[in-house]
Amino acid sequence: MDRVHILEEKLRESACVGDIETLQILLQKGVNVNAKHEINGWTALHWAAKRGHRDVVKILLSNGADASLRNKNKDIALSLSSNPEVRQLLMGDREDNLPMEPSSESKLPIVPSYLKHPPLVERVDLPEIRRNPSQLLQERVSTIERVPPLPEELVLKVRVANCGDPDFIEVELPMGDLTYSRLLRLCTEELDVNPTHVTRVRKLPNTIVRKDKDVARLKDGQELELVLQPEGTSRLIPCSNGMLKKIPGSTANGYQSISLNKNQTILY
Repeated sequence: MDRVHILEEKLRESACVGDIETLQILLQKGVNVNAKHEINGWTALHWAAKRGHRDVVKILLSNGADASLRNKNKDIALSLSSNPEVRQLLMGDREDNLPMEPSSESKLPIVPSYLKHPPLVERVDLPEIRRNPSQLLQERVSTIERVPPLPEELVLKVRVANCGDPDFIEVELPMGDLTYSRLLRLCTEELDVNPTHVTRVRKLPNTIVRKDKDVARLKDGQELELVLQPEGTSRLIPCSNGMLKKIPGSTANGYQSISLNKNQTILY
């Protein structure tokens, strides 16, 4: 049984035995006031009405208890009560035309343990909720103190690919600026590399980082490589999407074509 169902059962139990303090604590915790038992269909209001707990009925109604809900035997809370004050609360402005025929507890498919073995003191045990408020406050403070502060920087490991040096260096990327352009600038500055020579940023082992969303998904300690253009190839520059484009007019030796500069003098 999960925690929600346990607290709902405690609510029905506190209504049955008339434990107002526990009832109010559970309601303040947001326990469903209309929660039904999964087998017999009884709610806290059914139990309070059956046991004649006027104050409990009043509290339940003020917290949204539905007096029209029926249990598995089709009984509403009013039909289970023989207490005139309780019946008056449950009727509201209606006339009391229901006979006093409270259903016998023996008709229940099961008998809850708190009916089989009623407590000497009518209190429901809630050790997790009844603890000293100062103790709860201290525990909350201790929990807060144990929570580590949010990091301000993303620590990444970066190196130049295929350079003969397998070692990485660590760089710190600000959490407030997780963009591709900021990553490229940071890595090239730290590695003393010309940004225009970078053909791609590789997230090891085999993923290309090409846009801001890719950078935002990086984790602490992620290993990156800057892939540089080979010597003697056409000149490339990084694009906004992380890919590269060739400079118009550039050739294999990196110089622009003379066709783009027709007014220049040709020397033979």
